[in-house]
Amino acid sequence: MTSSSVPPNTPRTLKTAKIKITTKCNRHCDFCIFAEGGQGENMPPDTFKQVLDRLALIPFQQLHINGGEPTVHRDFGTLSGLARERFPNQVMVLGSNAITLARNERLLDATVTYYDQVLIGCDEEHDNYDEVRAVVPVLRRAGKTVVINSVLEAIAPDRLEQLAALCDEYGAIHVTNHVHHIDVGQPANVLGGLCDRNVDRHLMIEVDGDCYRCFNAMAKNDSEFTVWDDDFAAKVFAPRRKHYDFCLKCHEYRDSGLQVVPALTRHTASV
Repeated sequence: MTSSSVPPNTPRTLKTAKIKITTKCNRHCDFCIFAEGGQGENMPPDTFKQVLDRLALIPFQQLHINGGEPTVHRDFGTLSGLARERFPNQVMVLGSNAITLARNERLLDATVTYYDQVLIGCDEEHDNYDEVRAVVPVLRRAGKTVVINSVLEAIAPDRLEQLAALCDEYGAIHVTNHVHHIDVGQPANVLGGLCDRNVDRHLMIEVDGDCYRCFNAMAKNDSEFTVWDDDFAAKVFAPRRKHYDFCLKCHEYRDSGLQVVPALTRHTASV
């Protein structure tokens, strides 16, 4: 293992830039750290345009629109259109629970028009099985890639089988994961090098412009920089010098072998 994060002169391209356009949501999942129910905040359209301007400074492959539940943003369709117009060659990804999409044809039409992929969380916490069954066939007929993600701590075996059958029928993808950002009794990780999720993988931009280079790291003290910084583009690819607060208990920690960082001793929040 070396002390440098990426070999010099290596072309750098970010895999995914993710914009949280709202912290509002129509569900109150116990394990969620990304939303604030109906009391959350929407990103104003003018701010969204400015964020797109800032993202134009860096090379990236996918633009992921998320929340909260992004489809409850009153300007969801407008923002989606602005993003597609600004970045016509990037893969557009929507993260949703599909509840609003199943109940609002206009929003479903906007999704079909502007997005290439739709990632849907579905389990007991989301309580959206009927809505997912209604939306998946429509999206697949439109040629969209659909990925359904279930948290194993929040879904019964029979529901897993039902979702797997739905995906098999319509050609969608079903994946599962653990609650990765909070302590649910899992053993602590042995933290060595920087997690491979931090190396040119992800950039999360919060409603207020705070940035994180991991989707699982959402504690305010873990924000490294903002999208408004003059040297924003350089900071996206700058070496990270410490683990995130959640790394100690995260199921997805994988030592990249690229950079040694100080050990994390602080414990993450538990439920």
